[in-house]
Amino acid sequence: MPKKSDTREKVFDAADSLLQEGIRPTQQNIRDRIGSGSITTINSALNGWWLSLSDRINRKDQHPELPDPVISAANQLWDQALAYAHHSLQKERAEVESILLNRKETNAAQLEQLRATVDQLQQQNAQLRNSSDELNEQRLELQQKLLSYETSMIRLSSERDEINRENKQLKIIQRNNVATQAIDSPAHSNELFEARVELKVNSIKINNLEDTLKSKEEECKALKEALLLQEKTAMQQQHRLELVVAQQDARYDDALKALTDCKTELSLAKK
Repeated sequence: MPKKSDTREKVFDAADSLLQEGIRPTQQNIRDRIGSGSITTINSALNGWWLSLSDRINRKDQHPELPDPVISAANQLWDQALAYAHHSLQKERAEVESILLNRKETNAAQLEQLRATVDQLQQQNAQLRNSSDELNEQRLELQQKLLSYETSMIRLSSERDEINRENKQLKIIQRNNVATQAIDSPAHSNELFEARVELKVNSIKINNLEDTLKSKEEECKALKEALLLQEKTAMQQQHRLELVVAQQDARYDDALKALTDCKTELSLAKK
């Protein structure tokens, strides 16, 4: 079994010969030429040959080891390698630019969609705010109306109580007058008649006040129910408004992130 150093020398000689013939040295054609050696050993020696080739060419003037055909073939291979590398670089750059362009278009479309969604959410936000403001105004009006009705009920109750006191006094006077009617003068009879009339009028007033109070109580009850419904609706509107604002903030964050990512990719592509 040949030593590695012998195989290395054979690989170098075979590679020089192939290069002189204008053939690019490879693992297979070198192994075919030397007739022995493992692929691993040949590959290692071939890599060393490529690494030493530049130094050998640069030292040609001082130590002319390579003939002119070898140098010419090496220069051709070097130019081909540079051309291939340049072509590969241009191809990769074109692919990267195409990918970035597609991403940019996709991000632009997504950003435009996000902007449209944000505009829609802003419109919903404005509508909900207007609706919420209207509900608050209606709630305040109901509260003021309810307060006015409650005040009116208090006043009517006070009037009713006052008339009831007057009626009690009139009844007492009437009983006293009835007890003394036999011995009283005609003036007492007139006083008794007036007391009866006033008692009747007060009874009518009391009935009217009772009816008014009952109507006011029913209106107050309806107002309280309407106010409760308004407050419930206003709370629901507030929750919807908060949800829309949260969605709007999230959309803004997504749009800002997409825009930042797009700028970062474009900046990297320019480098």
